Amino acid sequence: LAAAHNPVTTTLAFSPSSHDVRSPITLRSQQQQQLTRHTSVHLSAEAVTTPSNDDSTSATTSALTKQQKRMQQIRKEGGIFAINTKLGALNPYAIYYGLVSIALGLVWFVALTFSQLLYKLTGGRLDKKRRLPVFFSHVWGTLLLLFTGSFPKVENWNVIQDFHKSGRKAMFVANHNSWMDIPFLGHTIGWHNYKFVAKKELEKVPILGKAIKVAKNVLVDRTNRKSQLL
Repeated sequence: LAAAHNPVTTTLAFSPSSHDVRSPITLRSQQQQQLTRHTSVHLSAEAVTTPSNDDSTSATTSALTKQQKRMQQIRKEGGIFAINTKLGALNPYAIYYGLVSIALGLVWFVALTFSQLLYKLTGGRLDKKRRLPVFFSHVWGTLLLLFTGSFPKVENWNVIQDFHKSGRKAMFVANHNSWMDIPFLGHTIGWHNYKFVAKKELEKVPILGKAIKVAKNVLVDRTNRKSQLL
């Protein structure tokens, strides 16, 4: 939920099933940006020595410098009230976004439970393509973008609109900058019966896991080769 003042670009690779068109669709938002940076250090056995007191002091100073640099980056991208937590960098907007997401998620959960009950009572004969839970999920995402003022500006949206008119199928792939990708994708695709391809571990996430299962989205078990292929 780390949010920033600087604009963030989310690029979707749009690949129609016929493979004759490949168009980039770019979403620009003023809100969220990941702030995590990874550094890899490789040491040989010969290079490892017992540090002296001076070395320890230098290492401590270096660690403090890295923390200070990270905080400077967080403040620069997230504003003066941004903080660093175990969950990532947060600022007041990020906290607000998370609370709104959870509040709307409770209503979303009730709607999904209704859908689940409906399918159980009808033996799955009604709404076989599970359009109802997808509709409820899309409503959640749309209201979240509305209440948080984070509707993205979509470039080349006419490509999507023209494609929908053709009645063909396609796969949309996001670079997954943040959790905002979920409502961004839904907003870009529009009010259609789309399905997500997600890792199986997301089944355990409250509300989101129920939405994935009830709508019969595609789950991939990354520890199972057969699941990855099918």
